[in-house]
Order: sequence, then structure tokens, then C-alpha cells
Amino acid sequence: MDINITIKELLIKLELGDLIEEPTRIMGGLLNKLYKVSTTKGIYAVKHLNPKLITNDSNKEHITLTEKIASKAKENGLNCIPAMEFNNMSIQECNNSFFLIFEWFEGTNISNSKISKEHVREVATILAQIHNIDFGELKHKCNKPNKDFEVNWNYYVDRVEMPTIKEFLLKYKDKLYEIDKKSSIAVSKIKSEMVVSHKDLDILNVIWSYDFKPYIIDWELAGLVNPCEEAIETAWNWSGGHEYYDATKFYYFLDTYKTNGGNLTDINKAIYSCFKNNSEWLEYNLKRSCGINCSDNEERQIGEKEAIRVIKKIIKFYEIMSKEF
Repeated sequence: MDINITIKELLIKLELGDLIEEPTRIMGGLLNKLYKVSTTKGIYAVKHLNPKLITNDSNKEHITLTEKIASKAKENGLNCIPAMEFNNMSIQECNNSFFLIFEWFEGTNISNSKISKEHVREVATILAQIHNIDFGELKHKCNKPNKDFEVNWNYYVDRVEMPTIKEFLLKYKDKLYEIDKKSSIAVSKIKSEMVVSHKDLDILNVIWSYDFKPYIIDWELAGLVNPCEEAIETAWNWSGGHEYYDATKFYYFLDTYKTNGGNLTDINKAIYSCFKNNSEWLEYNLKRSCGINCSDNEERQIGEKEAIRVIKKIIKFYEIMSKEF
């Protein structure tokens, strides 16, 4: 069924008013599809959840939990935007499709080239604040991350069709295997207690208001994480890691995080343990590029683009970090 018809029916069902104009697709999401929806009662961001990621009750329960985490963070003074609830439920269903609905927020993302020390300071402070929130029972409901795996990169060398991806895998698969084994050792040695956090605090998931206040969005990956591991990953993202590397911003992030109560006890081990997060995301996008667990051609193209980006990121990260630490 046409998505615009489904959104219209959803609005009627939830009594959110009549459409003023057709929903506008907001480009940029890597997993789900987002629409700006203007009605007679307000403006909303309607997120159409990827059908491949919400196939069972367990997945729905996880997303429900992550939105409760976002709400708890907001209760503790964090600027964030959790999904609206209707009948005590955050996930809304209409025509066999599932949605999250948010109040529309006027702001903007920052680009890698425009990251300033002020941006770095704000995000590092926020991450430390999240890591120091007492999430109570929500923490006990989170599953411990499964990092007892190593990817069979040769499998994807044989499966991928895009020449560029195949070329990168052939060039770097031995390095990926090497890092994976080091990562398994590091994961087993990390002793720091897990905390509940956002787990994906990159530049796309922070919206800046026009008075320079950061608001955290997209909490679907929230859960347990080693705090030092997330600090390193986030510091990399906010030091230009996607396009360049600025050591000054990287260490400024870590210093600010620590000054605000962040935990850097396991920093040397965490450098390698965080590879599991990246390898899992890389494998997911390799599958999408092969048409596995893929909803449509648009998602396949996103998978191809992300697979190339993540391979480059992994290799660049470990080339630099092996010299820094």
C-alpha cells in the first residue's frame, strides 16, 4: 500500500489531525525512512521502521525499551527527543507497517568539515552525563552485547557483486581477520562495568538548535556498552573520523569526557574491543549489498555505500590508533 495513504490512516487512528500537505521524505537515514508530516494539529516526524528489523516481538520489545531509555535520559535533564506514546505504547502499527512518531524539532546537523571544539565539548559532556545516569530497572532489562563472534570475511568476498567492495575486501580481509582476533582478546579482558547509553552518538544523531543546543535523536541502538569503548568511538566520530582525523579534537573530546566524570579505565583494551561494533555494522551492510535481508533497491544501494565507508573507516582507525596508543 502507498506509504502516504498509510500515514494518513495512522494520523486518523491516533487523532493527530488532518494532513495539510503530502508527507515529505527526509533523506539521510541508514536503517529506517523518515517523513515530515504537517497536520491541522501540529508537525511530526514519522519514522517508518525497516520491516526487516522489526520481524518479531523481541525486536519490538527492544525498540520499546530504547524509547524508555530515551525518556529516562530526558527526565534526567538531557536534551533528547523520545517517541510519543499512545495508549502507553511507542511503536504504532497501521496496515502491517510499524512507526515511531516524534514531535518535529527545528534544527540542523553539523557536517564533518564544520565540527568545532565547541561541538566536541558539548557532545563529550553529554556522553559523560548519559554514562552517569542511573537507569534503574531499565539497565536490568537490557541484554548484554554479544561480542563472541568473528566474521567470515571470505564468505562475502565470494558473495559481493560490486567490484569496489570486492576489491576492498580482497585488499583488507587479512587485516580484518587480524583485528578481529585482537578484538576478541580485548573484549574478554575488559573489566569496566557496562553502562546504559545511546551507542550511536555520531554527527547524524545530534541535531543542533538555532541557539546552539544539541538534541540527541535516534535511540534505537541504545543499551549496554563499555563506557570507554563508546567514548573512543564517539571521540573518533567527532574528530572528523569519517573524512579526516584531527588529533586535537580527539584528545579534547576524551579530556572533556573524563573531566565530566567519564570512565577511561579500559582505554587501551577498548580501542580493539570497539572493532566488534564496526565489524557487525560492516557485515550487516555487506549483506544488504548482496540483497540479503534487504527491503528494496534503495536499501541495497545504502548497504553498498556504507560497506565501502566502514571498511575505509576501520582500516584508517587502526592505522592511526596503533600509533597513538
